[in-house]
Amino acid sequence: MGAFLLRRIAAWLPALTLVAVPVAAQNDAADGMETGGIAGISDLVEISGFVDASYTYSNLDDANTFGLDQVEIDLTKNLGGIGTLRADLEWVSDGEGGFTLDAEQGYVTLDLGMGRGEGNYPTLTFGKFNAPIGFELLDAPDMYQFSHALVFDNGLPTNLTGAMLSMNLGNGVDVVVHLSNGWDQNVDANTNKMIGGRLGYSHEELGGIGFSAMRGDEEGLVGNLTVYDIDLTLTPSPRLIIGGEYNYGKTELDEINAENSWNGYMVMAHYSLTDVMGLTGRYDRFNREISQIAARRSGAQDHPPVGLEFTRQALTIAPTFALTDGLGFLMELRRDFSDDEIFGDPETGDAEKSMVNFAFEMTYSF
Repeated sequence: MGAFLLRRIAAWLPALTLVAVPVAAQNDAADGMETGGIAGISDLVEISGFVDASYTYSNLDDANTFGLDQVEIDLTKNLGGIGTLRADLEWVSDGEGGFTLDAEQGYVTLDLGMGRGEGNYPTLTFGKFNAPIGFELLDAPDMYQFSHALVFDNGLPTNLTGAMLSMNLGNGVDVVVHLSNGWDQNVDANTNKMIGGRLGYSHEELGGIGFSAMRGDEEGLVGNLTVYDIDLTLTPSPRLIIGGEYNYGKTELDEINAENSWNGYMVMAHYSLTDVMGLTGRYDRFNREISQIAARRSGAQDHPPVGLEFTRQALTIAPTFALTDGLGFLMELRRDFSDDEIFGDPETGDAEKSMVNFAFEMTYSF
């Protein structure tokens, strides 16, 4: 998905300037070119990114706020035809008026053909990268609505740190295999790693389908983790995109001798009414069950099996507007509901079985 702000950008400008000046001086000396400042940086790397701001309202407590949600700057460097270097720096709102600086991605991609034009060679990606699993993408400019589906939030990793091999097998078939620390784990202290991959098929006009799987050990309470995911994209007409996803997973919570399993799915459709306006609708459902057969730490008594089931559903509708190249906005109305009173604060008894959220979001990509 997706599933990536300007508050600290001033701190980076001096560093970028220091990089730009030597680069400009080298270009002047070697090529006689009069470059400097931002021009020197753009000669060194390709710069892109986006700014994402919103207004949100929730009916649970009549809370509403304007906010700068995220600023992202992406730097890409061509490695002489054999690969690329990529770094995505993001400033994300912490929800309390401040921002968190993070490296969403940072990796080197190498063509294992090493520049040879003939033949089909795999590509190696090494570092931290967006997880190649699921239908929805992480960043706001790549989404058809403001929020992510329940499957994206609860059943999938966002980023992986490790190594990934990808290859186009021809006739619309591609394959990805990766070895990583685990779900959103930049550092992993355990011995075993997580292995996964995706097999995909795409048709130029009709869309595509992919099957993904991941399995391995996670730190903390989590022992062995397994997840399977199927994503589907249909494009029956140039103006209509239909998406679907099914997700199943389970984790073994070793320290408390329990198993956490889940399954969920989502269906969505986006229709471009005009070149400027579109409309998105989405329904998603996520079910989680925790079963426990635990013994007391003394080992003197076994507890009977305990089950905890949790089901959520969500309906979302979002009109979208593309104002000009890179600039757009959308409005989202979303209703989440459950059989249990889980929205709000259950500890105080102030909880509901459903909640409604509204969002207005404006995004500019450069």
